[in-house]
Amino acid sequence: MKLEWSERLETGHGLVDHQHRALLDAINDFDDALQAGVAPARIDEMLAFLERYAREHFHMEEFLMLRSYFPGMELHKDQHDRLVQRVTYIRDLRAQDPRLVPPEGLAAFLGDWLLNHILQWDMALFAHLREHPLD
Repeated sequence: MKLEWSERLETGHGLVDHQHRALLDAINDFDDALQAGVAPARIDEMLAFLERYAREHFHMEEFLMLRSYFPGMELHKDQHDRLVQRVTYIRDLRAQDPRLVPPEGLAAFLGDWLLNHILQWDMALFAHLREHPLD
């Protein structure tokens, strides 16, 4: 499952698009590592990286929402929070026993979430930002 960047994923905001591409690349790297059968500790390191990077990216988007008085901020932020909670839960379960959350399907879940989130939630935010540019 290789995620491919395409024009339909471009928000028009250079930094956000760069971060989205980096997340997409990280998910692809994660999937490649899973396919190669890397050690469970490496899987957990990659999950931790994805969680940290997503949090940083989400904070930046939430700042843009706040500054532009985005009316969908609460729902959009809730989507961010739910993903972080899910990844944290997965990491916590794997810390107890890696067999509780087999790695198969994790990259697909993260990739599907990212693509759907960009196309639905982020596109709405950046349409709003085009109509209400920041000072």
